[in-house]
Amino acid sequence: MCRRCQTHKESCLRRNSLSDWPTSVSGYAVRPIIAKLPHEIGSVAALVVDEEAECVDEDIPEWVPAEWLSPVMGDSGVSDVYGAIGVWPAAFVAAEVVLQKAPKGKPFSCLELGCGAGFPSLVAGRLGAERVYALDSEQLTLDLLQAAFERQGTCGRLVPLLGDASKLPQDLLASVSLIIVSDLLYSVELGKSLGWCLGRWVIDEGRQLVLTDGGRSGRPAFLEAFREASSSDACFEDVPVPDWAPQKGDFFDGTSTQTVGLLRY
Repeated sequence: MCRRCQTHKESCLRRNSLSDWPTSVSGYAVRPIIAKLPHEIGSVAALVVDEEAECVDEDIPEWVPAEWLSPVMGDSGVSDVYGAIGVWPAAFVAAEVVLQKAPKGKPFSCLELGCGAGFPSLVAGRLGAERVYALDSEQLTLDLLQAAFERQGTCGRLVPLLGDASKLPQDLLASVSLIIVSDLLYSVELGKSLGWCLGRWVIDEGRQLVLTDGGRSGRPAFLEAFREASSSDACFEDVPVPDWAPQKGDFFDGTSTQTVGLLRY
């Protein structure tokens, strides 16, 4: 971390203790999810919605813990609530890989697709990324990430992007050297689209792709398309969720996740 980033980080952390963090974002009560990373950047915190629901959609599974329930579950204006209510295990794995792969000692820009609460983006920002592009289909998750990013000693700039991960502008892809994707392969169509797009993107020298997956339905389609586009023998390797991860629950089935698939190519 450069001296300017370190000084800025220390200043922000002094000014923004956890007690000073926002209690609401976009009309929702929020709480920080804090992870103490075994790295010089120290602790990183993402913001998620935290408010008990007065009324909850009847389709929500009974296993969902009370702390995950909030009015956002029944908000018709938020079609994908899962990025707003917590940080997925795959995001913690992606963040740990970012710690290893982010360029050291030189400027870089990165893009996180389907960022949700954006934990990997926050880590990239703390590592000194000049620009962190974060794309999601929900404005609420981008608002949560923006609020968290501003309070964590990052010396770069967050660029929130509301959009579709299957329709990525070429000029955006050309402007970054690191792309992060965690637990986004929810459909065959999206998996195939991302496989072709990212498989072609990684061909150029100096580009790094960090992609993790919790075993979603789009993984086989992604892998087939990625292999063909990149002319590689790409595969997924099961890697453990970091010990420092503050939560390991899967929001879909309520089980504790011990490993997550990491793309190797």
